[in-house]
Amino acid sequence: MADSVESPTTLTPAGTTTGIWIPGPSAETRPGAGGTGYIANSPIREAAAAAFTHLGEQLPPVPLGAHRSEDRWGADAIGRAVGLLTDLHVDRSSFGWRLTSAAGRDERLESSALSEAFDAIAEYGDGYTGQVQVSLPGPWTLVTALSLTSGAPVLGDLGARRDVIQAYAFGLAAFADKLSTLGLQPVIRLVETRLQPVLTGTWPTVSGWATLPAVNETQVYAALRSTLRHLPPVLLSLPDFDPLQLQGKEITAAEVVRNSGATAVSVPLASLKAHGWEQLAMISEAGIGTWMGLPPAAGSRPREVKHWLNRIMTPWNRIGMGATSLRDFGVLAGEELPMTYPPLLSSVEGDGAENISTGTMMIAAGLRRAFEEIE
Repeated sequence: MADSVESPTTLTPAGTTTGIWIPGPSAETRPGAGGTGYIANSPIREAAAAAFTHLGEQLPPVPLGAHRSEDRWGADAIGRAVGLLTDLHVDRSSFGWRLTSAAGRDERLESSALSEAFDAIAEYGDGYTGQVQVSLPGPWTLVTALSLTSGAPVLGDLGARRDVIQAYAFGLAAFADKLSTLGLQPVIRLVETRLQPVLTGTWPTVSGWATLPAVNETQVYAALRSTLRHLPPVLLSLPDFDPLQLQGKEITAAEVVRNSGATAVSVPLASLKAHGWEQLAMISEAGIGTWMGLPPAAGSRPREVKHWLNRIMTPWNRIGMGATSLRDFGVLAGEELPMTYPPLLSSVEGDGAENISTGTMMIAAGLRRAFEEIE
C-alpha cells in the first residue's frame, strides 16, 4: 500500500492474501469542538466522562489514557498506534518500538489500553449516536517511529514500510468499525508531523550521523490516499502550513492536502504565519473542512473565549476573508499526541492538571459557539 495505489475497494491485511471490502466514508467531519484524547493526569474513565460532559453533541474524543513516567505524566501515542497493527507484532526497546516475530508484554499492554478506551467510551457515551474522534499518528509518522528487529529503521526498508502502512490501515478500519457497533460515528484524526523529513530525506539514521533517503512524493501521497480511502471521515492534522522545498520546487500546504486526498485538515493556531493563513484560506475555499488547534495552555483560562476569537479573526480578516466564514471552522484543544521517546505530557500535577484538561474542552466548545454566533 505504501508504494502503489491500491484498489479502491479492497484492503488486504499484512501477511494475508484475502481481501476485505470496507465501504468508503459515508459522511464528512462536521464543524464542531473536540479534543485530542490525551489528557495529563487523568485516567481513561475520568477522561471519557469529561469529554461527554463538556463537549456534548460536539466531537468528544476517545480517551487514550496517560501513565506515570518518572516525575511526569506520559502517554505513548506510538504505542497506541502499534496496538492496531494487524498481523504484525512489536515490542519496546531502549530506543523505542520495533517489529518482532511474536507478541510481547508491551504489545499486550497497548492492546489492553485500547480495550479500556473502548469500554470507557461505551459506558459514558451510552445513548450518544453522534461523531466521536480518535487521534492517532498518521501512517508515515508511525513508520518513522518503528525499527526492524535488527534496529534498522523501517523507513529505509521499502517492503517493511509497505507492510506497516497496510497493517495500520487495516487496524484503523477495524477499530473504527468496532466503535460503529456502539452506534457512534467515528472520525479518525491522523497526526502527520513528519511528512517533511520523509519527503526531503532528512530523517536521521539510528546513529544520527546520516539521514535516510527521501521517499518519492508519489509513493507518500499514494499511501495516504489509499489509507484514507478505506476509513470513515478522516481529519488530517499537520504541524504547520509552511511550504516544502523539494527538489528545487516549492510545494504549498494546499498542494500537500489536495494530494493526500484529505477532506478535512487541522493545524495548530500557534504555528500559523502570514503565509499559513493564506494557505488556510485556499484550503477552506476549496471545500476542505478546516479545524483550528488551540494550545494546551488555553485550558487554564476557559472563559477567555473572546481572546481566542480575536486571535483567529484578526489575521483571518487581514487576508480579506469574511468573519462569517469562520462558522465552518472546527476547534480542537488539548495536549498534542506525545510521540517523543520516552513520551511525556505536561508536568502539571494534581487538581491543576485536571482543571486545565477540563478547561481545554470548555474553551473549545465556547469558541465553536462563538463562531456560530458571528453575524
